[in-house]
Amino acid sequence: MKKHYLFGFLFFVVALLAIINYRTPFFQQEGGGWSIGYGESVGYPERIDVSKNSIYSIEKLKAKNDSTVFLADPFFVKEKGIFYLFFEHKKMKSNADVGLMTSTDGKKYQYRGTVLTQKFHLSYPQVFKYKNTFYMVPESKQANMVLLYKAYHFPFDWRICDTLIANVALVDPSIYLSDSLNILVATDYEKNMYLYQADSLFGKWKLHKKQTIALIGTEARAGGRFFVDKKGLVLPVQNCTKGYGYGLSLYRFSFHGGSYDVKRENPFYLMANKNIAAFNAGMHHLDVQRIDANHYYYVYDGNRLKSTTKHLNIRGPLKMSYLDFKSWILKK
Repeated sequence: MKKHYLFGFLFFVVALLAIINYRTPFFQQEGGGWSIGYGESVGYPERIDVSKNSIYSIEKLKAKNDSTVFLADPFFVKEKGIFYLFFEHKKMKSNADVGLMTSTDGKKYQYRGTVLTQKFHLSYPQVFKYKNTFYMVPESKQANMVLLYKAYHFPFDWRICDTLIANVALVDPSIYLSDSLNILVATDYEKNMYLYQADSLFGKWKLHKKQTIALIGTEARAGGRFFVDKKGLVLPVQNCTKGYGYGLSLYRFSFHGGSYDVKRENPFYLMANKNIAAFNAGMHHLDVQRIDANHYYYVYDGNRLKSTTKHLNIRGPLKMSYLDFKSWILKK
């Protein structure tokens, strides 16, 4: 009788591990350096064919700055006919800084150098215009706070002007501001995406009263700016099922009455592309904006495989599967 119980238990464990491995493989390939891609479309891009778009690669930036390790997390603004593309610029033997490229046509970019450097690591430089002034909310987790920077001579001379959220290490903060809604989402090390609200950019940012956590698990880390379509707010969210930076899904945030709903609307909007060397390991960031009446422009990033060798990762898939199961239970 005991043998039957033991056999049943072993069968359960093997089946469970097989399911986990199917969703989040225990053997994963290692990603290398990141590059940036960009393109445009007439009408909202229901899908982006990255094979038809331009790439600003690691090699191209190395020709300008030979200490470059990678360029990632691109955000852009278009001002007076000029495209300003801000990105995470990781160099050898240093924390990452915020770099800048500019273009007059959105097709050929010129590297302009570093626009912001700190004693701590910087990434995810979300730049936006608010009441005729340019601000930036980068990832500043190593400073243990979410910081707000102001441009005193745009696109240069960025200085800290406020602390939005203090005494907490959060990654990839994404902010949305309007006359009726001001929100910020950011994720902790346990893969919980928190949602904050305020009455203005310089108001007091507090966790949402009814639903502090928006997402948990393998898809719980923002991968770009909130953007508005005909139905409302959409947020790109990273997918880490096959390792960090594997893909990107789109989630819709719907606010009503003092509460909100979050729905996965477009799974794997971007993902690893085996046919593009620069993006064959994964893609994890998107900034799409309407720049004219029906004209959209977008920037994204992707990384390449270091090699075809796969490495064993036990803790990651087990943790991610637990968090996904926890998220599923909470939604029930």
